[in-house]
Amino acid sequence: YDWDVVNEAFNEDGTFRESVFFNAYEALGMDGSDYIADAFRWAHEADPDALLFYNDFNLEFTGPKSNAVYAFVQQLQAEGVPIHGVGFQSH
Repeated sequence: YDWDVVNEAFNEDGTFRESVFFNAYEALGMDGSDYIADAFRWAHEADPDALLFYNDFNLEFTGPKSNAVYAFVQQLQAEGVPIHGVGFQSH
């Protein structure tokens, strides 16, 4: 099995998109983007055998958004966060 754990967390300019999760972390004095790593850790705890993916649109060409997603996923993997791939939305 695979899970689409976090979806559409970035704006086109490569900044993090505000969401209820992002804002809740910020309200607690944390970095708003920390919810992403937590979501992947919790998904892995729930299903250790599942492949876990970040999913977003407009990643098929290089630019601020795709560069930010690539760098962030690399950072998460370097920190040991269980993220196995990136899904490209194409409606």
